[in-house]
Amino acid sequence: MNDTAHLEDFTNAVIAIVTTLMVLDIKPPTGASLASLFDAHNHVLTYIYSFLLISMYWINHSRIFRHTPHVKINLKILWSNNLFLLLITFVPFATSWLARHLNARVPELTYTILMFCVDLSFYLLLHEVLTNNPQAKKLFKVKVFLKKIHINLLINIIAILSGYFIPISAIFISLCAILLWILPDKQIMLK
Repeated sequence: MNDTAHLEDFTNAVIAIVTTLMVLDIKPPTGASLASLFDAHNHVLTYIYSFLLISMYWINHSRIFRHTPHVKINLKILWSNNLFLLLITFVPFATSWLARHLNARVPELTYTILMFCVDLSFYLLLHEVLTNNPQAKKLFKVKVFLKKIHINLLINIIAILSGYFIPISAIFISLCAILLWILPDKQIMLK
């Protein structure tokens, strides 16, 4: 097994555990009515939201290592990846707190700041990959990646600032980051 496959396997395992922990936090309704089901809506919605964010990270992490030919792994890349995974493991906690206190300033800001930190660690990981593999900087996909990550970090800063004044706005603004990554790459790179 090569170093890249080893790194990806470890990342896949951690992300699988994180998503499992999030879904385990959703408690089944106590009653048998639709009203009882509606009582769990905050947990279900925050789970879906967090699952989409983690999916975005997982897809983009995979893209880094699959679209960058012959990535050489070094200790800086391994530790950058571990920092990224460390921050991802806090998502179930933040998701659970957010679900219990939707539209409260501190849980919303905690969640949004955590997403900013995860994005920053992802940027650091990409930076380390590109520093160690300079030939990759010329690839179209990498240029798109960098542009999307910069926009994503800006979205997170706006979400944090907005969330301080209107807590629920942080989540809605952060949704723009998901939409950004869903857009086809060619639409991002305007010539």
